[in-house]
Amino acid sequence: MSNTGDHEALVDPRDLLLQTDWNAVEHCCPDVAPATPVILLELLDGDPVTQGWAFRALVEAHTRQQVFYTATAPAARFVAAVLGDPRTLARVTDRCTQEEADLGPQTPFPLRAGLLSWLGDSVVEAMWQRERPYGDEEDLEAFLDLAPEFHAAARPFLDAGCPEVRGAALGVLLAVLRLPALAGRIPGHRDRVRAAALVEGPYRRRAVDTLSCWGEEVSSLL
Repeated sequence: MSNTGDHEALVDPRDLLLQTDWNAVEHCCPDVAPATPVILLELLDGDPVTQGWAFRALVEAHTRQQVFYTATAPAARFVAAVLGDPRTLARVTDRCTQEEADLGPQTPFPLRAGLLSWLGDSVVEAMWQRERPYGDEEDLEAFLDLAPEFHAAARPFLDAGCPEVRGAALGVLLAVLRLPALAGRIPGHRDRVRAAALVEGPYRRRAVDTLSCWGEEVSSLL
């Protein structure tokens, strides 16, 4: 499979699912949310409505209230593996009817951008939780151990034509580059991170925090 924007290819999600014994892991709501394999397969459904609901279920069931579960890491590995699938370019929404009534119609967003954002935000949350553990520490570390895979999956989209995807990929990069396992990747991304810290945008503060994590002086950027 290629993750590049120019050579995207369909993947066989069932082959990816076979890499995990799903009977041995679970998410937070086994009696309410669909089983993890069902959620993951529906992310690549041909119906954007189904894909949007699957994305919502993924977030709520696997990182609900910022808690990581035994199914979170294998679910995230699947997500990273399918980011280059063109089916993730579907534009989706993930608000329920009540949220639509309270907040108004939601502008559809590329599923790929949503998945990248979930990975990046979850890495940031996992690192924060290392300081204040909430949930099973082993599940947290199993997720963070996948950081090199998240980096490899997000990197091809750093220069994507779609600004939403490009920004979300940057968010993943800024998160994983704070981890020791990615220290060797810092030189290749330092200029990009500095540039992100100098311009207004949704990931500017994350870029500043990443520079600070590297030991760089950031007081002038705050």
